[in-house]
Amino acid sequence: MIAAVLEAPGRMDLREVEDPKCPPGGLLLKVEASSICGTDVKMYERGQRDLVCPRILGHEISGVVFERDGRGPKVGERVQIYPGVYCGRCPSCRKKAENLCERIRIIGFNLDGGFAEYLLVPKESVDNGSVNLIPDGVEFEEAALAEPLACCINSQELAGVGDGDSVLIFGAGPAGLLHAMLARLRGASMVAVAETLDHRVRIARSSADLVVDPMRDNLYDLMMDLTAGRGFDVIILASRDVPVDSELFSLLTPRGRISLFSGLPPNLASARLDLNRLHYREHMVVGSYGCNPAQNREALELIAGRIDVRRLITERVYLREIMRGMEHTGERRGLKAVVTDFG
Repeated sequence: MIAAVLEAPGRMDLREVEDPKCPPGGLLLKVEASSICGTDVKMYERGQRDLVCPRILGHEISGVVFERDGRGPKVGERVQIYPGVYCGRCPSCRKKAENLCERIRIIGFNLDGGFAEYLLVPKESVDNGSVNLIPDGVEFEEAALAEPLACCINSQELAGVGDGDSVLIFGAGPAGLLHAMLARLRGASMVAVAETLDHRVRIARSSADLVVDPMRDNLYDLMMDLTAGRGFDVIILASRDVPVDSELFSLLTPRGRISLFSGLPPNLASARLDLNRLHYREHMVVGSYGCNPAQNREALELIAGRIDVRRLITERVYLREIMRGMEHTGERRGLKAVVTDFG
């Protein structure tokens, strides 16, 4: 089969590789859509802590069951794959935090992923309910976005986004816009977005009460005016470029929460915080990394009826054009690029 293989950071080759064999108890998937994540670009450019090369990237995947060995969806059924392969037995798994499994493996990170014609789905994924039937009326490319939406669900559950909350989202990329749509669905009374790229500012206006460019506008004054001086209940960092500092905390209400949705670069990762401010105003900071399989299933159901992800797809590429899709994502030319043709 043809696959895009990351030989090492900075070098991806499109080449013929051996067809995967259906594993005992597992599935062989004919890939129909594999969307390109910013993490894929990061792995290509400089690696990632869970990446093992050489590797076929791609963890946002949907397709058709081509072959199976045992239980699970039938041959010919349309499915979406939760990429975490977890043990189901460790303390994190028992707490339904399977994304933090002590022995987790991840499709597209340390197992081969969806930038190929076929995908090997291990027995553990079938047994643990990580292979999800795609609802009628949902296209393959839409189903592939269930995983990033599930990551937003994880973030907002941990930050407690709910009825009446005011929410400020930094970044109007695919994740930021998914956060805006999800916050509305969870009952947020107000959603604001901070973004510096003009084309993303325009797109975000349909999902937010206010979109501001912090490079041009006085962010603090505008946000205080919008919230009548109170500040926001929740701030979500869907951008790597936002310092977690006193200025950010000044935008929070008492008992306000900050969600560290995006990983931060080294120069911003060691933040200096006024812990007394957290103490007296009962502020909270919570991280979120990936999602669990239940959130993935919830995301697929939302895509089937309540969240329209189609407008986030701004580029469709053949597998042989994978680098064009990577550049579209890495250079932030649009929103989501999806590999939709593997011939």
